[in-house]
Amino acid sequence: MEIGREIFWNVGQQARWITYGLMVVMFIIVIYGLKKRYALWTIGKATPFAFTERLGERIAYFVKNGIFHGSILKPKEGYPGFMHLFIFWGFLILAIGTALVALEDDLLRPLAGITYLHGNFYLIFSFLLDLAGLAAIIGIVMALIRRYLVRPERLDNKPDDALALLWILVVLLTGFFVEAARIAYDTPDYERVSFVGYALSSLFSGSSKEGIKITHAVLWYTHGVLSFGLMAYIVFGRLLHIITSSLNMLFRGVETTPRGALAPIEDFETAEEFGVNQINGFTWRQIFDLDACTRCGRCQDRCPAHLSEKPLSPKKLVQDLKGAWERFGNGIKNEEGLIDTVIQEETLWSCTACLSCQVNCPVSIPTYDKNLEMRRYLTMTLSKVSSELKLLYKNLQTRFDPYGMGKGQRLEWTEGLGIKKAGEEEVEYLYWVGCVASLDDRNRKIAKALSTILTKAGVSFGILGADEKCCGDPLRRTGNEYQYQEVAQGNVELLKELNIKKIVTACPHCFNTLKNDYPQLGASFEVYHHTQLLARLAKEGKLQISPSLEGVTTYHDPCYLGRVNRVFDEPRSVATRCAKGSFSELPRHRDEGFCCGGGGGRIWMEEHHKRINHLRLDEAINLHANTVITACPYCLIMMEDAIKDKEQAETMKALDIAEVVVKGL
Repeated sequence: MEIGREIFWNVGQQARWITYGLMVVMFIIVIYGLKKRYALWTIGKATPFAFTERLGERIAYFVKNGIFHGSILKPKEGYPGFMHLFIFWGFLILAIGTALVALEDDLLRPLAGITYLHGNFYLIFSFLLDLAGLAAIIGIVMALIRRYLVRPERLDNKPDDALALLWILVVLLTGFFVEAARIAYDTPDYERVSFVGYALSSLFSGSSKEGIKITHAVLWYTHGVLSFGLMAYIVFGRLLHIITSSLNMLFRGVETTPRGALAPIEDFETAEEFGVNQINGFTWRQIFDLDACTRCGRCQDRCPAHLSEKPLSPKKLVQDLKGAWERFGNGIKNEEGLIDTVIQEETLWSCTACLSCQVNCPVSIPTYDKNLEMRRYLTMTLSKVSSELKLLYKNLQTRFDPYGMGKGQRLEWTEGLGIKKAGEEEVEYLYWVGCVASLDDRNRKIAKALSTILTKAGVSFGILGADEKCCGDPLRRTGNEYQYQEVAQGNVELLKELNIKKIVTACPHCFNTLKNDYPQLGASFEVYHHTQLLARLAKEGKLQISPSLEGVTTYHDPCYLGRVNRVFDEPRSVATRCAKGSFSELPRHRDEGFCCGGGGGRIWMEEHHKRINHLRLDEAINLHANTVITACPYCLIMMEDAIKDKEQAETMKALDIAEVVVKGL
């Protein structure tokens, strides 16, 4: 007996034409559905998009993270990761198998007499397809268990979820039973390779030949209708994410602008209002993000605001906006706008802008950009902000620092250090001290330590002194773009006038703003964080660091240094040199690092819920850490506050990395 099978066994050639007919109907429905969805995507504002820009990198990213699940199979995500992997690869292999059958039967055999579905190829082909189908069934069962029995907090269930999973499961099972009936008819021994179908064929052992043929035909047509129905349904339900999430990974995964940069307002001079309060005020790409969300909840699991019981879940924010978009597309207008009807003000102000949600999203959805647009509307269009932010804006407007202390006090920390004034003397680096290190007594120790280190290492540097103003980060990230532009433009003009080429700063927020935001205003400086310069000086032998920290030392990644600007290794190379005892990583570190709670303007606002810095310090306490090293003035303040609040001051201290290095000189 020849090893192989007849493609339309038992159902005859009329089944071929029925299949073609179903395929045509399916394509018509899919095209109609996509056309309707496209019309919904494009209700947003136009925005430039270079389709071919870095296309090779985009494709490589998608292959790695979409096809091979690099962004899905992350640490602590093994169960949902493999669940999705089994479903995805199971269906992918089944789709390839179906395509190979169609290629032989519809093209190669009738046109060129070429066949390959026989002999050893058929045996391998049949085995792999059964394996793929079984993997997909396992994945579906895992999904059903997780969604309806385990039910993690981050998942919400909708009727569409159950429909999609059960529909897929029925398609897979009917496919196997079609195979089982065909095998049961004459039970060829070589079909043992189709191990699932072969095992199920025993269910037909008591049936007559004619009964098997009738059952097979019914199952075959049932499977066909369900399969084409499922493909048509993709564009109308839960499974649309197969398309939207894939496209989002392809065109969002490779970032074409710095991760820490914010989009400027392009039409400042002509706009009648600023920010977004209607769903069609977002760009079409932001709206597409909403449709690409799979509701997996990974963003929520990593959101410091959500984990400290604030009224923000990045997943819910995206889904609430998606609901508003779908209602808008159905002709239901929201005259009152999004804020306080769809998204509450307190939700918007809960965000620390740490970008953990964006970086950990498996399908590359940014969230903070949408939050920021609504903050801009509150701040600039409605002038509706808290009393703390009003004071912050007033201080920055009149004294150019968040404290309202004025430029006269920016130089107090320099007494006796003999630090040069940039512009008056030629220097290689401008040391951008930042408001916190200039004016906060505790953080002035960082400025002194760093200046001492740079002097000892022979680095030529100077400061702006009284001429330094806030970089504008608190303004921009709380939505006050207008005031930010005024401050930032003035800073850029001053730095250009002084012919500054290189800048070093110990504040990740200043670092990010100078490096990623100021180029939008024509700046072209080399900007370094002090950990980068310290690591380089140590590597070059210009800085000899002796271990000075007893006990257990750990390092806290500042969000705007680590996750946002990907500076992970340099601070660790310095921190580990300083540890005389042991060095241990916090459970959440590098890209998974947990926020201190001070970003996004939050450090200037009152706290009304659980404190994020307490959650972070708990991890250090569980490590029995004696020293928490950080590299950000915000983080230092937040860690020291948490140490005091949790009464750990006798056994634990927080230090900036510059303070640690100067100890070991």
